Amino acid sequence: MIRRLRGELVEVGPEWALVEVGGLAYEVFLPPPVRDRLAERELGTHVELFTYYYLQTDGNRVTPYLVGFESQTQREFFERLLEVPRLGPLSAARSMVLPVAHLARAIELQDEGVLRRLPGVGRQRARDIIATLQGKLGRFLEEAELPEVAPLAEPRNQREQEALEVLLQLGFSRNEALRSLRQAVSTNPEAEADELVRLVFQQR
Repeated sequence: MIRRLRGELVEVGPEWALVEVGGLAYEVFLPPPVRDRLAERELGTHVELFTYYYLQTDGNRVTPYLVGFESQTQREFFERLLEVPRLGPLSAARSMVLPVAHLARAIELQDEGVLRRLPGVGRQRARDIIATLQGKLGRFLEEAELPEVAPLAEPRNQREQEALEVLLQLGFSRNEALRSLRQAVSTNPEAEADELVRLVFQQR
């Protein structure tokens, strides 16, 4: 069982990163915020990921996967999500676009609105998550968030400010909204606020 990787960041893809350890390059599937933070790192730098290993079976084909996280807390929360019926590891990882404490709070408060805005989570899945995990996530509410390496750029004009306010209303943390907004602006610097919001969700 592979539970942790420490090595050199080789490449970052749309949903994964390659980490080289002892001459072997491991492809690690990542939740969107983890992928985004690794994309900000210089290739060749040292990284550490807490991993979850599993085998996906499709008929006679078996594919091994590693899912990576920045902390044991993130990995433990992910493992709790796997208790939800019909929620597989890749879908669970893709849904972790908000901080663990924010997700845990939404579940404990039965806030279907926040959960339904997560990628791949509709009304029934939101209800399944609440029914399965409510009352079991108290420790995650107390976890402090990881500190930012550097301050994130604030909106530079009215269009960006309006897009930021929409993302905050949709349940993004301020840091995640700023990071996602900056990526969207780099894709289309002249986009209006509504287009920037669409770009944020297209890039996830």
